[in-house]
Amino acid sequence: MKISRLNIENFAIDESPTIAEETVSGDDLLLSGGNRSGKTLTFNAILYALYGRSGTFGVTPGQSSTVEIHFDNTDAVLRDRKHTYEHEGRSTKADEGVEAHIGSKEDVRLQFITANPANQPVSALSGEELLNRIRALLSAENQSQIERHRRAKHDLTHLKEIRTRGEEGPSIKQLRRDLNSLPISQTEQRIEDIKQLKELIESGEIESINARLQAKDEVAERLGELYDRQRSLENQLEQKRRELGDASRYTQEVNDLIIDAIEEFTCPVCGRLVEEKTARNRLPNRCPQCGRDRDLSELREQLREKVDSADDRIDTLKKEVGKLEGELSETRAEISELKDSEPELQDLNQFIRTALKQAEYDTNQLQEKTEAELTQKQDDLADFRAQKQELSAELNAREELIDAINESISVATSRTAELEQEAFEEIRETFTNRLSDIYQEIAPELGTEVGLTPEGQLEFPGTGSEGIRPYDRLSSGEKRLVNLAFGLTIAQFAQESEDAHDWEVLVLDEPLTNLESSIQDAAARYLREVDIQCVMTSPLDRIQSHFQDDQSQIVKLDRISTESTTLDEYL
Repeated sequence: MKISRLNIENFAIDESPTIAEETVSGDDLLLSGGNRSGKTLTFNAILYALYGRSGTFGVTPGQSSTVEIHFDNTDAVLRDRKHTYEHEGRSTKADEGVEAHIGSKEDVRLQFITANPANQPVSALSGEELLNRIRALLSAENQSQIERHRRAKHDLTHLKEIRTRGEEGPSIKQLRRDLNSLPISQTEQRIEDIKQLKELIESGEIESINARLQAKDEVAERLGELYDRQRSLENQLEQKRRELGDASRYTQEVNDLIIDAIEEFTCPVCGRLVEEKTARNRLPNRCPQCGRDRDLSELREQLREKVDSADDRIDTLKKEVGKLEGELSETRAEISELKDSEPELQDLNQFIRTALKQAEYDTNQLQEKTEAELTQKQDDLADFRAQKQELSAELNAREELIDAINESISVATSRTAELEQEAFEEIRETFTNRLSDIYQEIAPELGTEVGLTPEGQLEFPGTGSEGIRPYDRLSSGEKRLVNLAFGLTIAQFAQESEDAHDWEVLVLDEPLTNLESSIQDAAARYLREVDIQCVMTSPLDRIQSHFQDDQSQIVKLDRISTESTTLDEYL
């Protein structure tokens, strides 16, 4: 659809130009004026009519602003106090009507080429966004499928994160920790020790061992000392190893420590779990949890101090552990040597010696305690095994689910890549060829074949010995022409497609300023010849000559006199 009538009053400031063109009739329109005449304000006013404040390039309309655009199909969008869209005699909210009958801001805005290079479509779009917009234009169905697979991958990845971390239950890591922490092997060993003691009690051998220990001779006394020493060393070793493990945790990368800190938390804004990959990508400059800009240098420094301190502590602990292990080895060797010298003490070990001591060397009391402890430990073992079975089943189910999710993610990723490749070939064969042709038409002295990388970056042949040039290496004039050609290419494909947006207008803010006169003439002639309505602002008298016919109109804007305002840059 094209513009048939245009009315702009008091846009942004009271001194803004009033434009009341009742007979545009889908023809081209030139808004001509010098500096500070409101050309850019008028450009933004048209955007405001379509998409409200969010559509403009930083310009806020005044409270008394009125912008009305009537189209050649009798639709109209009215932005005053009511903000309505008129279609077939019925009135709806402006935003809803524009979205339904014209198109989305992301697509239509590509046909608005600003004077500011940073806001021009190719400059503002990332490679992925550029490909998305072109794919949607060439084949809405193809882009819809790609987006569907992308959403599926995103949702599956988030589901995997939830199922891995456990939103309402234990995480997979916790399940594994719980499973590994079950004292099954320790309990089994304890039961074996109890059974061995029970056999000694039932065979009567415990009596000779008991008597030998109570004799308190030199060997018995030394064994008692050694067993006490062994127990003390084992306790010390356990403590030191625990401290060593805790200290070692601080020697991981600082980023890992931050990730660990947020791992079990949800984002306070959206309530969703923060995926680990997302958090890691945010770490350099932003909070890994909420994504807000934040200086993490102080936190990093604090953690780095902990890491450095932990390194020193680890070295000390390792030496202490090594010394204790050596002492424990010597103690056990001496115990073994003493037992070998005393046949009646061959079956004595730390457990039996402790059991006798706790029973006050009363074998009847020892037998009762042994029977009771054996029953208790067997019950404990049965409970631990039942817990293991339950935890294993839950862990296996969770891991099988994660495997299934990973497989689905792989399918979605593969299918997305296939569709993107198919679409990319079509883009290269159709869109970039059209873009190249238009670029050569509007800039015959500069125009050349435009290339496109799979990452969505436009490329241009260099001059002389210069190789391929990416878009970022073009001159400002070349960028302006490329964006003009890009917007026109978008408009032409949209015009030819029933599934694309319905905006057959190219709105340009001083697109040809500071270009060579031959290029200005070539570009203006081409814009006037194509079947896309051109609404252009320009301060150039040369451009006016191309709009002086019955198929266009020229609106001359006078210089605006204002006091210093925040809108100066837009005038």
